Amino acid sequence: PTADITRDLCLPSKAEVLRSVKNALRASQAKGIFVATDRDPMTDDLASLGVPVVVQSGSERSPWLDLSILGRVENFIGNCVSSFTAFVVRERTAAGRTSSFFGFPGSDGRGGDGGGGHERASREEF
Repeated sequence: PTADITRDLCLPSKAEVLRSVKNALRASQAKGIFVATDRDPMTDDLASLGVPVVVQSGSERSPWLDLSILGRVENFIGNCVSSFTAFVVRERTAAGRTSSFFGFPGSDGRGGDGGGGHERASREEF
């Protein structure tokens, strides 16, 4: 699938992030959320969803650790215009795992179509 580059694709709003994460949590019954970001991790907002939140950001951030975790978690939701997300999606695709994207039409945060065109096999990022 293709889509126009929108603000929610490049810089997802808080509402878009929460919508996608809520959908993923409902679909996967995840027990936690791992946040890898160089922006506001929205820790309080995500914690209000009722599961533990682990944040990897700022000076403690290790891109290699992030890639390792994000490549293996059950459900991954990324920014589809990010080169970092591209590395994660490549690893996940090779392993038969699905990915979804914030703000991408048809990508509901549940690892479905997600812009990668992959069938749902398992969940990521949670």
